Amino acid sequence: MSNTATQPKLSSMEYRVVRPLGNGAGSTILLVSDDKQGGKYALKVVKRLGAEDDVYIKQAIHEYDVAQKLNHKNLLRIFDYKVKKSWFKVAGVELLMEYVEGRTLDELEAPERGQLVLLFIHVASALNHMHRRGVYHGDLKPGNIMLSRDGQVKVIDFGTAWIRGEDKNRVQGTLQYMAPEQVSEKVVNDRTDVYNFGATMYRMFTGHYANTGMPSDGSLGRRDRITPPISLVPNIPGTLNETIMTCLERNPDRRPAGVFEIKHQLVAVARHLGLRSDDLRGSEDEEE
Repeated sequence: MSNTATQPKLSSMEYRVVRPLGNGAGSTILLVSDDKQGGKYALKVVKRLGAEDDVYIKQAIHEYDVAQKLNHKNLLRIFDYKVKKSWFKVAGVELLMEYVEGRTLDELEAPERGQLVLLFIHVASALNHMHRRGVYHGDLKPGNIMLSRDGQVKVIDFGTAWIRGEDKNRVQGTLQYMAPEQVSEKVVNDRTDVYNFGATMYRMFTGHYANTGMPSDGSLGRRDRITPPISLVPNIPGTLNETIMTCLERNPDRRPAGVFEIKHQLVAVARHLGLRSDDLRGSEDEEE
């Protein structure tokens, strides 16, 4: 579990906004500096302008609750949240998060194959930790994986994660990366995360989407048979091609039993390529 005793608290901070970092669904992310105790953080600000914003308020609080169940170097830390009120009504939420200086995977330009293998080993470790804690990400994609300037990998955005035992009655995820059952049965579990992981690797190693079907009349649309990565990128290692394709099996029972299996396979690929874990470069090196 997270060590809440040493976590920074919004109530004890005197922060100032340094600059905007970006916008998410119903939220704005700011870089803030704590002038009282020092340190830089990312602050997610969700404003309630109407009833339609309630879903984003709930997601922000849920994201905090999820993060408190996790404690892994490759998962974004979320320290605190505060519900802001005006005239006894909820006006918004602030979420205090770890600041990661770097880029998301979809912002990287032509990353090297070996670097991606090393990066996805860290992602597998992060997901395996989540699953052991009974938490399932539900929306893994390149935009939810960050590579810092100093080579740290962080899985981010737990707003749509599912905690084992909670009620679930809505579709979650991003269409290009969703498992078939995520739409048809509204399922999120370890096997759907495995599919999301495979679809994310497929995108990063080939430049194409595994899921080409677009939504039509509320359905996911037709999905053609997925072209093996090795047919698009002939020099991709055969083991890696097989790993990705197994993750993308339509039948959940034919996918790897857990993310730990994927990690072992990726480690074997890294060894085949002559790579060590400390060969992973940061996003600042990728710019050069």
